[in-house]
Formats: sequence, structure tokens, C-alpha cells
Amino acid sequence: MGSKRGSAAKGGAKKGQQQKKQGFIAGPRRFVREVQGELKRVNWPDRDQLRQSTAVVLIIVLTLMVYVYAWDLVFQGLARLIFA
Repeated sequence: MGSKRGSAAKGGAKKGQQQKKQGFIAGPRRFVREVQGELKRVNWPDRDQLRQSTAVVLIIVLTLMVYVYAWDLVFQGLARLIFA
């Protein structure tokens, strides 16, 4: 049993040396290939879904903008009463 473990350990060390021999650029190439593979599996939205999502985001942003502006006016008025 000990010989199997020893040979497996040697195989792992040998594999690591082969990866080092492939050069500096092998890691980034592998990364790019894996990213391309993942992007092919992405479920991209169609035009209607994109428009709807954009509209929802704009409505939320505008609503929050009005909310924050209203609180800003309240605190601005309070600051004028306190410091004026």
C-alpha cells in the first residue's frame, strides 16, 4: 500500500513540475478559457427583459433620490433653526 501512495505523490509532484514548465502564460490562458466557457452558459436576458429591468432600476433610483432630497430639506431647515 505504501508504494501506491508514494507513486501517487510522485505523480502529483511531476504534474506540478510540468505546469511550471508550461510557462508563465499558461495560467492566464487557462483562466480565459474557463471564463469563456462560463459565459457560454449564462442565460442572457432578451431585449424586453432588459428594458423592464432598466425601467425598474430607474424608478427605484428616482424614488430614492426624491426621498433623500426630502430628508435633506428637513435637516437643512432644522440646521437653519438651530444655527441661525
